[in-house]
Amino acid sequence: MAGEIRQRSFTLHGAILLLVLAATGPLGAQAKIFQQLVENAKREGEINLWSTTPDESVTPKIVEAFNRRFDLKIKVNQTPMGSRDLVTRILTGSAAGKIEVDVGQGSSDSVAILAEKGLLESFDWQGVFGKEFPEIARRVQRVIPEFRGKVLDYWHLAYCILYRKDRLSEAQVPRTWEALADPKWRNQVALNQEGTPFQYLAPFWGEASVLEIARKLKANQPIFARGAPGVAAAVESGEATLAITTVGQADFRRTKGAPLEWLTPAEIPMEIEHLIIPKAAPHPNLARLWGAWITTEGRPLFENLTRNGLAWPDENSFLARRLKQYGTKYVSIETKEQERLMAEARQKIVQIYLGK
Repeated sequence: MAGEIRQRSFTLHGAILLLVLAATGPLGAQAKIFQQLVENAKREGEINLWSTTPDESVTPKIVEAFNRRFDLKIKVNQTPMGSRDLVTRILTGSAAGKIEVDVGQGSSDSVAILAEKGLLESFDWQGVFGKEFPEIARRVQRVIPEFRGKVLDYWHLAYCILYRKDRLSEAQVPRTWEALADPKWRNQVALNQEGTPFQYLAPFWGEASVLEIARKLKANQPIFARGAPGVAAAVESGEATLAITTVGQADFRRTKGAPLEWLTPAEIPMEIEHLIIPKAAPHPNLARLWGAWITTEGRPLFENLTRNGLAWPDENSFLARRLKQYGTKYVSIETKEQERLMAEARQKIVQIYLGK
């Protein structure tokens, strides 16, 4: 019933906005639309954030800045959750007629599943937020064309080799993905049990090549963990000496004081983590305000606290600068066909890793 009321309210509000646009012109109308959304967001009062990023230890600082920016007193209910669990929970909630999450994140395969199930809806991000946050146009456009308007370019999963510098010098660290399968690293390498990042390379290197790397790594008896945070934690704790993880996780843990460092092979996969607001989210106005702000004006704070940034070479981001410093090249999924090949490769890598 609440969803129906919101839908009717939005429809009526849309009709009013057309009258405002006719009376005040596009810029004045855009400002009014934005202010109305902020007022609606204020009444919603809270966001249900299902994500491991930001880390729960820094989320309050981001919430404080957001509230100060818009003169709000909202709270963020964070449930640490990976993208696979997020998708499952959204699908389950939809089947039960009740979506509980407002904001999550996920790579292209997660977005593709939700889009296929009709659980994402288009929104005029530029029309509502373009005047206040001009950078929103880039966040809309830099995703696969089929997803534009439905999700935002949030931050990037750029993959690196994390290592303990109290055990290895930089010169000793493998400089290729294949070199991690050298027998001398037996029982010392932490890998994501979900297959990442090699599935992202499948559309470019060919499935056979990445599956062969996966088999060699499995034969070397690696330490399997769940997700980029899990493998990074294995190195931080000393359980592993090396790991394949994201630059964000590597740098975040390095800044906590652990004897860690990271480097990248010459070519790495880069995947967009999209900001996802599912259809029928319980607090849609606040979720969209949060999403627009954290991907534009609030991005420097988010990046500084989480160490997750944007890899595009023309972005003013520590990640883009660091990759340039290493001379790193990256490949990135840009089409639905590449996304399909990636998803198929992921399933096969998981079968190799876990024997399922």
